Amino acid sequence: MPTKLFINEKGLKFNESQAFNEELIGNLFKEPGLTYIFLTHLKNEGSSIGLYYKYENKENTYRRITGGPKIDFYENYEYMSILTNKVETLKKVNERAKSISKCITGTETYAGLSLSRDKKLAYGITKIGNISVIEIIVNDNLNDIKNCLKNNFNNLNEELINAMPDKYSSESYLKKSWINYGHNEYEFNSLSNNEGFYVNLSAKLLENYIEKILITGNFYASPPMEPLNSILVLEGIPVNEVYFYGIKARFKKIEIEGIKTENILTSIDDLYNKLVKNIK
Repeated sequence: MPTKLFINEKGLKFNESQAFNEELIGNLFKEPGLTYIFLTHLKNEGSSIGLYYKYENKENTYRRITGGPKIDFYENYEYMSILTNKVETLKKVNERAKSISKCITGTETYAGLSLSRDKKLAYGITKIGNISVIEIIVNDNLNDIKNCLKNNFNNLNEELINAMPDKYSSESYLKKSWINYGHNEYEFNSLSNNEGFYVNLSAKLLENYIEKILITGNFYASPPMEPLNSILVLEGIPVNEVYFYGIKARFKKIEIEGIKTENILTSIDDLYNKLVKNIK
């Protein structure tokens, strides 16, 4: 199947790139087996953080729809999304993202980041239905990126466009409710690491009830919102082993990359034990 490479002629702000990417995902649902690639210069600077990454009270922060690490970017960095409509595992998507990232930078990624001195790169991945989503932010030049895409995709059809992202969608990516996730500090924490990736569970008690709980970290998951929705179920309920067992069963059904499912299950058990010990 052909791959459509859309190269934007003008730079976009990061949130505008996200909005146009959202539009492409919507269109791709009608195109089984097809791949869309969107590539644009960024005309602003800031920090790009993964979907589960803890907000650090930093101005010009943009949260991605994919998981993964933080990267600081500057004007004329590149934003690239690779969208494919086919049935595949998140593990397969991760392998493709790492391969393309290595081709661009010349080095293996570590915890979703390039360790190259000259080429800064971060990638995020997820799946929305049957559509796999790879987001890459990199300071490399356009020609190197295009060469890597030609090496990784057959029948690459290049098209110059003037992207016109929807204003409402662009502004939605600037909402505090979207960007500021995880900025609160709670008393009880449980951290688990795996080769630079990590997950942290944090909770606040009110008597023997869980008043607040959240999951943050550097990892990848599909469906993208499922880790957040799964852990939020515990808010407002008593600290009870049965409820925590149910949450663990739910997480076992989520595709996880970067960290392992066992990392999350270990953190859930550890957090439960800490909460039990502090029930009044």
